[in-house]
Amino acid sequence: MILQKYKKKLTTLLNVLKFIYGRYTTVAVARDILFVVGTASEVYSITIAGKFIDEVAKILLNWNQFDMSQFLETQAFLHLVTILVLWSIIQSCNQAKMHLYNVIYEKVWEDARYMMIAKVSKSNLQDVEQEKFQDLLTYAPAYSIDRIIQTYNSFSSIVSSVVRFVSAGIIIFETMSWSVLLLILFVLPEIVVVHIGRKKIRTYQDDEVGKLKYLNYLSNLTLTISNFLELRVNDTFAYAKRKYTQEYDEFLEGYLKKDANLYRNRAIISILGQSLKVGYVVYVLSFSIVKRFSLGTFKALYDYVDMAYGSMYSVLDSITYISSLLGYDEKFFDLMEYEGFGDHEHGIKKLGNNTPVVQLKNLSFSYPDDPSTLVLKHIDIEIKPGEKVAFFGGDGSGKSSMVKILSGLYQIKSGDYLLDGISVKDLDRGQLKKNIAVTFQDFINYNFSVRENVVISGERKNINKHLYNEVSRVSQITEFLKKEKIDESHILGKTFPGGKDLSPGYWQRLAISRMLYRNKKIFIMDESFTYIDSESKDILLQNIIKYIGENRTMIYITRSVEDLDLFDRIYFFENGKVVEVGNFKELMKKKKKFYKIANES
Repeated sequence: MILQKYKKKLTTLLNVLKFIYGRYTTVAVARDILFVVGTASEVYSITIAGKFIDEVAKILLNWNQFDMSQFLETQAFLHLVTILVLWSIIQSCNQAKMHLYNVIYEKVWEDARYMMIAKVSKSNLQDVEQEKFQDLLTYAPAYSIDRIIQTYNSFSSIVSSVVRFVSAGIIIFETMSWSVLLLILFVLPEIVVVHIGRKKIRTYQDDEVGKLKYLNYLSNLTLTISNFLELRVNDTFAYAKRKYTQEYDEFLEGYLKKDANLYRNRAIISILGQSLKVGYVVYVLSFSIVKRFSLGTFKALYDYVDMAYGSMYSVLDSITYISSLLGYDEKFFDLMEYEGFGDHEHGIKKLGNNTPVVQLKNLSFSYPDDPSTLVLKHIDIEIKPGEKVAFFGGDGSGKSSMVKILSGLYQIKSGDYLLDGISVKDLDRGQLKKNIAVTFQDFINYNFSVRENVVISGERKNINKHLYNEVSRVSQITEFLKKEKIDESHILGKTFPGGKDLSPGYWQRLAISRMLYRNKKIFIMDESFTYIDSESKDILLQNIIKYIGENRTMIYITRSVEDLDLFDRIYFFENGKVVEVGNFKELMKKKKKFYKIANES
């Protein structure tokens, strides 16, 4: 168990170093070289400072007055110039290191966030909804990313501190022999106490990740401009502020208590380490008196003792600090290595260029968090290329669950879902997405320009102007631009200055246009006209069917019987089952439940 724990930490450390040195090789290596150069200059400057003191002592003892021309010819002046040059080197290295650190810091945040977005984009809804996945997604930006940078920085400081300790230790060893190793023992008590304190803080933060998720939710809820209307008018802000303060105070109470214990214990135990170091300095002083060392030599020895002690403390503290940080770091890499069903259950088969036949064979489905409740039961559906079909049903009928299944967002465990006779389990990853375009019932209002709202779903970087114009016409974007007196470059929403908010109906038209701009072989529309008036809906739907054409497939999900006569076939869903199938006329002739609902509408 302990071996596995340390193996995990070593793996995480290697991942961190690979992340930094693999991505920013030139910057990271250059920074390490600056560490070494600056440290070597600092070590050498101590020796030169000691020699400068001895030369100045001679001048003070032998000169009756100061003569600048004579001083410029002394060793004291030469040492003084050398100290200035070394100081300039040290300062230049420090400033360059700070800049390179800022470069790495900003690049790590950019790349890590991009990697998180990419990870989510490649996942399925079933995976994203998993508690472990959500915890990692919350934990990584809050704790892991910054700690990855700190781990790298601590690793780099170890390089510098080792050079400092070895250089100072060798010089002390030449005079004080093996007694220099006592300095290592002197720093250990504080190192152990600090490590234990940091471990307690990390354990607390691990345990409180659920509260962190809740605080993030409250923060996002109250700071999202689109929520302002209800929050302000109904004074929901009051509840949100009260809960945020209450939950955060509870979190801080535990955290700050452990933080205070860490620094209190560190202050107490550091006195012991410093006292032992002072004792060693007294020993160096007594040795210097016996050996009749000069003042400069003793001053240099004193500085080297201080450097060796501080460097060894830095080395051991950085090692234990890295050990603590790795517990945070590993969560980011766990997220990157997280594997869902799509990573395991896929094949290598690819679909052809034509519109595929869509088949569901004896498909049953229950959501992973409630496996005992079937929301779809023994579904058998076949949709031929070019057909326009409708899934009709009320709340809880299963029609929206069908959208998620058809989109590949959940794993098929009972029955099968096939395209052109190929099970989706045997398709290469991305094949399903390449063939479908969806408008979801809960669409997103992107606070981008009108044009970006449409073309954001495209796979090519360059805009297909002809397709964009056609889609804008079909979805009535061109008309509402004229009505609102804005152009396609106008920013929408209230997130950015000058942005224009739209009515829900216009936002929904943009969502429809995104689906159309994807220009795929299968179009799925899930309750896509909920905010659009009936007259406009009739025109829109006819435009869309004409746009899709005879060779591409359309699946229309609705709870309304309006316009169902436009479709080749209607699947009537009830309690997760398909209870009636046929075109509008056929279902009306059957005079069953669909007939009754249609007549009541």
